Amino acid sequence: MQAVTTCQSTIQLYRPMHVRVLQVIGDALLAMASAWDVRLQRRREEIETRAIADMNEALLRDIGAPDWMIAQATARREVERQHLIEMHHGHRGYGA
Repeated sequence: MQAVTTCQSTIQLYRPMHVRVLQVIGDALLAMASAWDVRLQRRREEIETRAIADMNEALLRDIGAPDWMIAQATARREVERQHLIEMHHGHRGYGA
């Protein structure tokens, strides 16, 4: 007795045009959504970094911030201090 094998389903070798168009549109939407998520994550990290950078030098050292961030905070505080001194003495500064 021989075994007869029949295949009930067939593999479609082509896809209709509307299916291909919908696939391309779907892929594009997924890529856009992924890019948007990456953008939001970067923006969130920037905001958090700026919030940390606004802390004073001592607090930055206490939380273990990198040296470059502590140096930026020191420079920013020095600029603010110089600006206050100039205002107190009545100088306009900035090349005036």
